[in-house]
Amino acid sequence: MRAAYVTTLCNGDAYVPGVEVLGHSLERSGTQHEKVLLVTPDVPDAARRTLAEKGWSVREVEPIENPIPDKHQLFARFANTFTKLRAFSLADYDKLVLLDADTIVMQNIDDLFARPAIAAAPDFLLPDRFNSGVMVIEPSADIFARMMDALFTSSSYDGGDQGFLNVFFPDWYQSSAEHRLPAGYNMHQFIYQFLRAQPALLPQLEREAKVIHYTVQKPWLSTSTLAGGSEAWWEMYFSAHPEQASPLRRRVHAIEDWSFDQMLRTMLT
Repeated sequence: MRAAYVTTLCNGDAYVPGVEVLGHSLERSGTQHEKVLLVTPDVPDAARRTLAEKGWSVREVEPIENPIPDKHQLFARFANTFTKLRAFSLADYDKLVLLDADTIVMQNIDDLFARPAIAAAPDFLLPDRFNSGVMVIEPSADIFARMMDALFTSSSYDGGDQGFLNVFFPDWYQSSAEHRLPAGYNMHQFIYQFLRAQPALLPQLEREAKVIHYTVQKPWLSTSTLAGGSEAWWEMYFSAHPEQASPLRRRVHAIEDWSFDQMLRTMLT
C-alpha cells in the first residue's frame, strides 16, 4: 500500500508557517510516510523551495473555486478550502491522511492508515457530522469526478468544503465504528486548552490528544492568541527554530493560554 500525509497551501504564502510546523510535528512523531503538499499557482517559488527543503513533496494543482456564494460562507477563508478536494484525485496513492495546514501532530498517527475510508472525527458543534480537518481517504479518479459533478448541485451547511463533504458522504455517522475517529485525532485548540487546565484530566489528555486543530485563531497570524493551545503550537515551532526561542517569547505564549483559562473560569463561575 502506498500511503502518505497530505495538506494544501493556496492563496499566497500566509500559511507557510503552518505547513512547516505540521511537517515538523509529523517528523517528530516518527513517521516514515511521505508528506505531500498541494500548492496552487499563486504560491511563491520561495515558499515552495522552503517547504521542499523541509521534506514536503510539492505538487502544483489548479484551485477549485468555492461554488457557494460569499454570503453563505461561515468564514471568508472558506473561499479557498475546496482546493483540498484535489487530494481525492491523487490516484497514485492507495490511502492518504489529509491534514489541514492549521493542525499539529502530538503523537504518531500512522495507525490511521489502517482505517477504512472515509474516516474522520466528529465536529465539535455538530457531532453527527465530521470535521474535515483530519480525514482518512482513498483517492480515485472516479470519486474525484463525482465530486466535481456534485459541486454545483450539492449544499454546504457551512459554505465550505466540510459542509459539502458531509453531503457527499452522507452515511458517515451511520457507518461502522472504524470510520469514526476518536476526538483526540482532531481536537480543537480550545478543547485541548480546557482539558489541559484540569489537573485531573492531564494524564488522559496526554494519552488521547493526537492532533490539535487550530480552528479559531492561527497562532502565526495572530498578534495575541486567546483561543488556547498557544504554547503547544509555539513549542513545536521553536523546536524547528531554536534560534528564535527565548524565555520571554515562551512566557508570552504561556500567558496567552493562562488568559484563556482565566476567561473560561470566569464564564463558568
